[in-house]
Amino acid sequence: MSSHEEPVAAALVAFLESEGAAGLPHGRGRTLLDHLRETCAIVQRWGQPVWLQRAALIHSVYGTESYAPQLVSTARRAEVAAAAGGQAERLAYLFSATPRRPLFAGMHLWARALPSRSTDDDSDPPTRSELDALVLLHMANLAEQARSADGSPGLWLAQIRELADLLIDSGAITPPLFTAQLAAFDPAEESLARRAYLDGIGEGDALGTSALALAAAICPVVPEPCLRLAGSARRDGDEPSARSWAAQARRRLGVLGTTWDKRLSFEECTAMIDGLERSPNEAGPRTPRTLAPPDDYATRRRFHRYVEGFDGDGGSSSGMIYPDLPSRPWHDPRDFPLVGYLETHFEEIREEITALGETRFQRESERIGRTGDWDVAFLYERGRRHDEVCVACPVTTHGIETYPTIRTMAGLIYVSRLRAETHVAAHRGPTNLRVRCHLAVKVPDGDCALRVGEETRRWEEGKCLVFDDYFEHEAWNHSAADRIVLIVDLWHPALSATEVALLEGLHGYAFLHARRLGRYWAANAHAAEQARHAPA
Repeated sequence: MSSHEEPVAAALVAFLESEGAAGLPHGRGRTLLDHLRETCAIVQRWGQPVWLQRAALIHSVYGTESYAPQLVSTARRAEVAAAAGGQAERLAYLFSATPRRPLFAGMHLWARALPSRSTDDDSDPPTRSELDALVLLHMANLAEQARSADGSPGLWLAQIRELADLLIDSGAITPPLFTAQLAAFDPAEESLARRAYLDGIGEGDALGTSALALAAAICPVVPEPCLRLAGSARRDGDEPSARSWAAQARRRLGVLGTTWDKRLSFEECTAMIDGLERSPNEAGPRTPRTLAPPDDYATRRRFHRYVEGFDGDGGSSSGMIYPDLPSRPWHDPRDFPLVGYLETHFEEIREEITALGETRFQRESERIGRTGDWDVAFLYERGRRHDEVCVACPVTTHGIETYPTIRTMAGLIYVSRLRAETHVAAHRGPTNLRVRCHLAVKVPDGDCALRVGEETRRWEEGKCLVFDDYFEHEAWNHSAADRIVLIVDLWHPALSATEVALLEGLHGYAFLHARRLGRYWAANAHAAEQARHAPA
């Protein structure tokens, strides 16, 4: 739990200690008190209400289906309720009394009542809100315990995501943020991510680094692959990559609320991230950074206002505008970690991009006025990875997949080529969620520039420009040769890590939902066509 336990929680810990929870084994060298306190901490990190945190702290005191020891008899329920609060105690009682199988199957979403294991006379059947809270409590219980025999990652994230699906329509409980990022995640991917991670930490060379990067890419919520990659980059002297991977690990740990590899505690993982984000030349210890709370009211409320803007906008662009983001046309490239990577590796990136064959390029198809020829080669197109281009550009791809970039439906990452005597008319991007980075790969002599707002700037080969493309902007190449830039969309720097996680989850869910709907209607059309041609 947090070092700043609320008074009731501190009193509950004292109560549990007096009942012997610190001496009751709970598997793998831990006690029941260890398990209860860490489950409570997870619920707290997931941004759940205080009463639910208290319920987590006592959730198995009456025993469960899989944990027979009963710390406190149900005959003492009134005493526990006086200590924890009636709402928290009742949920702990339901945790003991409600069989898991029908609950996990979602029976409570349609059945009149769930079966009960209890022989006690409890006056009222559980409400839908209580059962939703019970699902959340089981999610935290699973997240705390899930591990292999040696403490290495267990297989539990896909199951957590399935349980979170039961809460989609809940009016009482908000699932933890990370479950939205697992919308398309399945057990096979989880198994592959685990295997890649274990292979990666077992190797000390480039093969191990590749395996860790694969684990980080497959499973977008676990911090340990990023943490290991940060350590590897530090040992190789690549400080920008070390700090970037460490920042990703911090963000993932804060949202997941627990470690994936249980051989590290949450606090140990945080301390390692602190060390990796600090320059190796920085003298002395510093005060550890506090993880930004994922339940920060202001950031959640701003995100909710953004989502509410989707309703009733009549198809206008107002639903694409994120509220209260500061805006300016040009940004300092030094504020973005990716820029250091792109400029440092410019020669390799230029070699990759100039080697792309004509078949990789296509005519730019957005409804933007232009004269001349403008074509593009996508690495990422609104959430879809173009594998053939990414494989052809490994150094470029490593950068855009290592550093924070928009690889959801809100962004694009592509090579943009303006042919000689081409002018792209003034236009605006669809949303203020992003800023756009241009790495100049080839810039001809002559009149070749970019205007954003009232200011015009010229590209310089090997250097980046970063601007807000929601401002009116235009580009031109009034020369006799091609102009080529790498364009990478980045999250607006004023968005918090919580908001980015929410947005990535929202976009991932929308992308998956649209794809599933497409398959559904295609299958319907195929069935209708077969029926039309079937013999009478």
